[in-house]
Amino acid sequence: MSSRFADGALRVWALWRRMPSAQQDLLLAALIGIVWFSGLALINNSGLRPANPSVSVVTGIFLVLTVALVRTIPRTTLVLVSLLYPLLYASAGTGLAEQLGLTIFRAPAISDAALQSELHLVPLLVVGYLAASSGVRRLACLFFTMGSLAALMIGLPTVVAIVLSYSPPNITRYGERYRNLPTDLSSLYSYIDVSLFVFAEALICGMVLLGANSLRHRKSLLVLEQRNAALVRLRAIEAERIANAERTRIARDLHDVVSHHMSAVVIRAQAADRVADQNPAALREAVRWIAASGKEALTAMRETVRVLNNATPPGIGAETAPVPGLPDVARMGDRLKAVGVDVTMTLPTRTRQLTSATDLTAVRIIQEALTNVMVHAKATAAHVTWQSGAQGELLTIDDNGSGGPPPVNVLETARRNESGRGNGLIGMRERAHASGGTLTVAAGPLGGWRVQAWLPPQR
Repeated sequence: MSSRFADGALRVWALWRRMPSAQQDLLLAALIGIVWFSGLALINNSGLRPANPSVSVVTGIFLVLTVALVRTIPRTTLVLVSLLYPLLYASAGTGLAEQLGLTIFRAPAISDAALQSELHLVPLLVVGYLAASSGVRRLACLFFTMGSLAALMIGLPTVVAIVLSYSPPNITRYGERYRNLPTDLSSLYSYIDVSLFVFAEALICGMVLLGANSLRHRKSLLVLEQRNAALVRLRAIEAERIANAERTRIARDLHDVVSHHMSAVVIRAQAADRVADQNPAALREAVRWIAASGKEALTAMRETVRVLNNATPPGIGAETAPVPGLPDVARMGDRLKAVGVDVTMTLPTRTRQLTSATDLTAVRIIQEALTNVMVHAKATAAHVTWQSGAQGELLTIDDNGSGGPPPVNVLETARRNESGRGNGLIGMRERAHASGGTLTVAAGPLGGWRVQAWLPPQR
């Protein structure tokens, strides 16, 4: 039962939140009016009936109008309520309305010279709070609401004095409390309760400041929501950037693995085809080598795909692909030797795996440079030097290719195209730059090209 009630309340609250503010205000004003005037009707024939119900009617009317209109037209509502409420309240509560022939309030010829109930301050409290929370300046709200209360409290005795000057002498028919009612203005001012006046002014001031604080709080929430939305957008952009970077890295790795192994396979197969008729033994040896190299390439690609497809459970470190070691770098030279390129290598002395990002970048640059030597340089010899020190990693790959020195600004003019030419140079440069290093291509001492990369020290 309680859960159904809670669900119903939540649905009603959700419906309420989806309503425009104007509809919310009208519904709330209607509910307040029903409660207020129903309460007056219930106590009308009881001992709780006020001496002059007409002032409570005026209070209820202004309260309903204030709630219904103040958020839609805050400044206009503030001014009208502040000016008209004291006037109509005094007219209904002191008999001025009857003197003017307005019998709609059904008030006695003279009622009282003071505020009949502290509850009648509610319209001023509400208009001060809602106007300030709707964007009206605090000083304007304080000026009108506190001035309205002063006019109400001070104006009531003044209006009574005016009414008494035109009232018949037998005003005691409205009650014994009017028998000793003074007729001079100075004596009527004794009806002002100074402590109530000060308290009411302080209460109005507090409501206005509370409304201004509510406005400031809503503005802060709006700013926070906007910043949060901006952060969400930035996170999405950053996530997309990271995803793109990761896709680029994966594409580079697959390119390096496939191009290096497959290029060697293609060259070895072409060489075996040329000598197949004259030297069947060389053909068989080439086929065995191609099979082994193909299996190695497939293994590397499967490991990469397996890692990409592997879902990592929460709280468990992500699995990484097998990392190469210096023996793997040496085997790159062996592949070139198998296709007729004499490769010599000078590598650093390390026993650990090449696990850092700088190490992996160095391996991929060497692999791609050797692939270019094998496919494009028409070289018969190459030399690889990897110098590792406190200043960083220096990689140098020289070849004796017959294609001549590289064009000026070859890195700037290299472009990817459908044939894939240019991918190697661009990929090496991007890898070096991603690690904070540099890469240059120039004429080498062996007569061909020199690819040289510097990578910053490992952290």
